[in-house]
Amino acid sequence: QDTVVALQALGQYGYLTYSKKSLNTVEVHFMDTPSKIFQVNDKNRFLLQQASLPTIPGSYNVEVDGSGCVYLQTTLRYNIHLPKKAAGFSLSVRTENVSCTGNYPPKFDLVLSASYTGSRSVSNMAIIDVKMLSGFVPEESSLKKV
Repeated sequence: QDTVVALQALGQYGYLTYSKKSLNTVEVHFMDTPSKIFQVNDKNRFLLQQASLPTIPGSYNVEVDGSGCVYLQTTLRYNIHLPKKAAGFSLSVRTENVSCTGNYPPKFDLVLSASYTGSRSVSNMAIIDVKMLSGFVPEESSLKKV
């Protein structure tokens, strides 16, 4: 029932905010910098219009003039390197015995090497769950070797 109510609300919102003759001017102001102006009308109302803000942090002012509905969004992204975590295990993956012959699918051995690298003398218990990528199938005989 909540889905039906949400769809009804979205339909009512669209009905109340849609206008064929919508024309809006959006101006973004930052101190003495020339303002960035966006025109939103019926032909480009679904088009993403964006601009980079010149200075972060800063105080910005947005003015919208016109009739209709405009969706305005700001996004702030940080490019900070995350601290290196001390992993308790080391894992390496490589392929061996690769063969690509004729019309047959390529075959190769997938070699997984895992080791405990933690600070304790033993790891107690660990499970390695290996899943195949989409489109790859293991050979039954190789599964018995594991």
